[in-house]
Amino acid sequence: MSSSSSTEPAALAPAPPGGSPLRRAWDGAARLSPLQVGLLATLALALLQAVVRNGGPAHGDDRIYELMAEDPFATHTFPFAYRIGVPTLVHVLPFSHDVSFTLIALASAGAAAGFLYALMTSLETPPRVAAAAALLFAISPGVLVALLRNGRSVDPATLLAMSAAAYFVVRRRMVPLMIALACGALVRESAMFMIPFAYAVWAERWIDWPALRRVLLVSLPAIAIYVALRLSLPTVGSELVLGYGDGPIEGRLTLLREGFADPVTSLRRIALAFGPLWLVAPFALKRMRYAQRGLVLVGLCVVSMTFALDWGRVILLAAPAIYPAATWVLGRRPRLRAPILLLWLVVCLGYAGYMDLHGVASNIDGGVLPPYPVR
Repeated sequence: MSSSSSTEPAALAPAPPGGSPLRRAWDGAARLSPLQVGLLATLALALLQAVVRNGGPAHGDDRIYELMAEDPFATHTFPFAYRIGVPTLVHVLPFSHDVSFTLIALASAGAAAGFLYALMTSLETPPRVAAAAALLFAISPGVLVALLRNGRSVDPATLLAMSAAAYFVVRRRMVPLMIALACGALVRESAMFMIPFAYAVWAERWIDWPALRRVLLVSLPAIAIYVALRLSLPTVGSELVLGYGDGPIEGRLTLLREGFADPVTSLRRIALAFGPLWLVAPFALKRMRYAQRGLVLVGLCVVSMTFALDWGRVILLAAPAIYPAATWVLGRRPRLRAPILLLWLVVCLGYAGYMDLHGVASNIDGGVLPPYPVR
């Protein structure tokens, strides 16, 4: 296998002043930094959250995170109990839990968008396209729904850890990558997917000992943290969590049967994770090495669907693979840019409207309580 390119694209020449405000904003996107994109993404998500109905008092999985914020190291529901990063931060912040969860989710989503922008431009996506895609990521259905739960979700923080890790992998920045992986281990176990992803990107052949040594070096703190959490934190309800109470094979089959019991809903949630980007990302596989290596991350997310039932949330974690692949294609197919990006914007806003009118009341406030203990 060959390593991916990390060449930074040259800045596009600024257009002369004039034209519509939309045109000036589009031209100005070529000069935005990742920090500016992250701040704009945070603002866009905050504005959208402000106009969409938010969920009421926490219940179900949201209630578990609320209880964890009250006492992060007490006995909590499996496997949520191991995801102590966000609840611990909420616990120590001098604000109400509602405010703290929301601020962390907003900041994490915006920072993830900034890292995705830096990642996409590092992989030769035109800055304008990368900026537009990063902003759409921030208001996409999978990210927005976390905010509508008043931030009581670890998804934005997980996406931040994974997006940062992907950028540092491409840039071969070992110490920041080590920190990103360690933080990810505290947030959600799925962030550990970036360890085999790093090997896939760095390896020059199937068995590449120097690459393997580098991966082991940067991942040791994350592995040690995760093992320590699993050995030290008490949990309850593992036998009642779907797919965990059965054997290792039967549990996987149980999840698949449950997921395909309502295939329309499952496929709709998967489709909403990346919208029309699903249509263009596969075309990067022929010539973009990063997209080829990114199949490792996508594959790990697919496998994890046999461990978790909300497949839309699971596949969303492949964002560090899907967004660079899709925007790389759009960078080379100018005629596709406006239709794909505008369609993604329509899907994002349409989903926000659906959640405001119906989704929050029926799926968040009126969601079915889980079979496992909420603790």
